[in-house]
Amino acid sequence: MQMPAIIAHRGASAEAQENTLTAFALAADQGATLWEIDVRRTGDGALVVFHDETTERFEPIGRPLCALTLGQLRRIDLGGERVPTLDEVCALARERGCGLNVELKEVGYEEQVAYTLARHGLYDQAIVSSFYDEALLRLRAAAPALPRGLLMGVQRLDPRIRWREARPLAALRRVEATAWHPHFRLLLIPGLLRSVLQAGYQVNVWTVNDGSLARRLVAAGVSGLITDIPGTLVAALSNRDSFSRSLA
Repeated sequence: MQMPAIIAHRGASAEAQENTLTAFALAADQGATLWEIDVRRTGDGALVVFHDETTERFEPIGRPLCALTLGQLRRIDLGGERVPTLDEVCALARERGCGLNVELKEVGYEEQVAYTLARHGLYDQAIVSSFYDEALLRLRAAAPALPRGLLMGVQRLDPRIRWREARPLAALRRVEATAWHPHFRLLLIPGLLRSVLQAGYQVNVWTVNDGSLARRLVAAGVSGLITDIPGTLVAALSNRDSFSRSLA
């Protein structure tokens, strides 16, 4: 049974401040294959690795990132860490030999992301993902050779979203995706994972923090596991005796 890619969700985010150089370095130490990073753009055009649309989680009065300069954003204390730029994370990934799963949190800076990855020589070690079809279509136009992953699994009751997520192949074909990135609960729909794999797509599942679930997903043929605890999953899946028993 082939080992899947272990994709560290915002770095080793269960043990370090998410989306920081410390969290990414720790993920590399723990054996992660790729780092999942969230990319946004500041008001002065800098690409930064930051999940939220505002700074509300990190300061008393939250401010939207689009209203901040890079300098202002970098002055915010993230538990002793600071917000890294995409350039900084790419440089560290190159140094540590790790790939990147870059999530586009917004639409409009796809070409800038592709250029940054190319400048750091990470085209062959990256996949760019998004919940937004438009972002992936723009990326396809700007950088056709760069792999694209379509994210699914938002917690909304909109019937259009539920219908789309129960039938992902049409959306995957529309954006010419390389991979499907579903939340693990979507795989409870009978036959869904099998149909996507049979169509030739990679499947990277988020967010998998349970060893027994990880083993079941690997047995089912998924390509990668996006996790907050990369070290724990690496250890669980590297234990051949335990892994073999789980498949029996």
